[in-house]
Amino acid sequence: MTDSWPGGKVRTTMNHDNASMTTVPSTGQRSADRQSGAKAWLTRVPKRWRIGCVIGLLFIMAVLQITSMRQEVQTIDEGVHLSSGVSYWVTGDFKLNEEHPPLIKLLAALPVVLTHPKVPLDAQSWKDGNEWAFAQDLLYHSGNNADLLLFLGRLPMVLVSLLLGLVLYLWGRKIAGDWGGLLTLGWFCFDPNFLAHSRYVTTDVGVTLAFAATLYVLVRLLEHWNWKRLLTFAIVFGFAQVTKFSAIFLLPVSVLAAFIWIGWFAPNRSVRLAVKKAATVLGIAIAGSAVAIFITYFGQIKQGKNDPWIQALFNERTRIVTEHLVSNQPPIVQRFIHLSDTSTTLGRAVNGLVQDAPIPAWSYFKGLAMVANHDFWGHLAYLNGQYSNFGWWWYFPEAFAIKTPLATCIVFVLGLVSLGVYLRRKSITINPALWLALTASLGYFLWSMTGHIDLGVRYVFPAYLGVFTLIGFFLSNALAQPRVWFRMVIITIAGLYVTTSLLAYPTYLSYFSEVVGGEANGPTYLVDSNIDWGQDLKRLTTYLSAHQIPYVCMSYFGQADLVYYKLDFHYLPTVNDPHTPADVNCVVAISVTSLLSQDGVYWWLKPYQPDARIGGSIYVYDFRNGRTPLLKR
Repeated sequence: MTDSWPGGKVRTTMNHDNASMTTVPSTGQRSADRQSGAKAWLTRVPKRWRIGCVIGLLFIMAVLQITSMRQEVQTIDEGVHLSSGVSYWVTGDFKLNEEHPPLIKLLAALPVVLTHPKVPLDAQSWKDGNEWAFAQDLLYHSGNNADLLLFLGRLPMVLVSLLLGLVLYLWGRKIAGDWGGLLTLGWFCFDPNFLAHSRYVTTDVGVTLAFAATLYVLVRLLEHWNWKRLLTFAIVFGFAQVTKFSAIFLLPVSVLAAFIWIGWFAPNRSVRLAVKKAATVLGIAIAGSAVAIFITYFGQIKQGKNDPWIQALFNERTRIVTEHLVSNQPPIVQRFIHLSDTSTTLGRAVNGLVQDAPIPAWSYFKGLAMVANHDFWGHLAYLNGQYSNFGWWWYFPEAFAIKTPLATCIVFVLGLVSLGVYLRRKSITINPALWLALTASLGYFLWSMTGHIDLGVRYVFPAYLGVFTLIGFFLSNALAQPRVWFRMVIITIAGLYVTTSLLAYPTYLSYFSEVVGGEANGPTYLVDSNIDWGQDLKRLTTYLSAHQIPYVCMSYFGQADLVYYKLDFHYLPTVNDPHTPADVNCVVAISVTSLLSQDGVYWWLKPYQPDARIGGSIYVYDFRNGRTPLLKR
């Protein structure tokens, strides 16, 4: 008799009475048979049905997005992005909103431009290069239909999100087969955060698509190296760089991935070959970026002496030097001051380059400098009732934990645990593509934690590539397990996840995890684009009409024009004005970001319980005729 071996295939026994040998399936073999049967059940679904599921999931996502976005006005950033894109098409001038590359704005603005709206190029806002005022002029002060322009601008963003869904399906399929792709796609399609931001004219979902697509074509290149795939990588990588400036993170990731893949995962591992391939990836990525940037900026060539922002920087440098304030500046500012000192050869070269040299795609490099400058000086942010200009290293981990659905967190953690178990037992071979998705996502997340612009979970959307692909990998393996109860638990969690998403409709932006009590408790932790981006003005007007409220005392955190939407309002008294219920004597409507603003001018409302929460972002208090809302407990 021989025992079953660690691989656990068969157990061989000897019958000494008749000297015959029999082969009996071992416990491991019976388990493997059951699992094989479960997998066979999964693969019995016809291919055309799987294609139909992909189309169906994307269709459901599009319907949820389109029907909900019709109920919302522009979010704070959308007007600027959309109007800037319109100005690029009409004038070829990129002077507005240079802090973001143009590709997403050009896509959003294309259907708008095709309707031939009145573009206020004769307005003072255009002459001054005031992007915020120009957005107001285009949407509300030029006779255009603001809702129509916004709807048309948002449609390409929906298309971008559907393309992201397709790329995630390809990722899941490569890692865990057809069902892995479907489950990855399905989890993405019902994610409340992506359903929220995928409808908006912003760059966050666009750069997520760029991140996922670039790494996907890189994997295909590393699996089978040829010039066709190398060219595809160059094109995708290049255009990724003009979605959002954070896409520059893809450069070190791609080079490092190529080196590790060839040096570690390739059948014929070779450090020399790995260095050669990594260098090729670096060179082709830079070349592709140069071409894509020059094309996207319409062949722009400009000199610094013609740029007001550059001249303002040099004027500020002169003031600091003249007033002997150099020693008071941060070290990096002092370094730039010394580098631009015209009394030195290097300083004259730097000045000549920045001021006089004709630079192709000038606005791209200026935009990079503006983003670096913005991150260096920071941006006022809110977290857990506190305020900071430089943010917190734990901002994004906390934002991820409380904005990501609980079901997603549970399944993701289970996926990590199962991955560890698989590796320890060496029971499966992990696809290198999964390693790349996970490590690149983790790297992006950690990199984001070093920044000083903490304005929303949307900033770490590219890191969700690892989340969704691991979930697809885990679910496809979990559903193939022989234990029926385990499969039922997983199906139940998935069902609760879909239910959570549907219950969040149509106010996806204000979604918060069940762990913190949902949107009602969201402002305790986060504001701004996590819950309140000015999107709920239409819902407020509907509420006022339904309750026959003729006017409100208003403080609005947003860029939509209150007069355009026929809102009769008075400005809400601040902490310095009379603010007893008898003095106010009106219905108060206030954006939650304004309510919690650092200056505290509306904090006098904090003790009161809102009578209504409009979309989770606008709080309504009825102070008419001496009536006061309930006090908070």
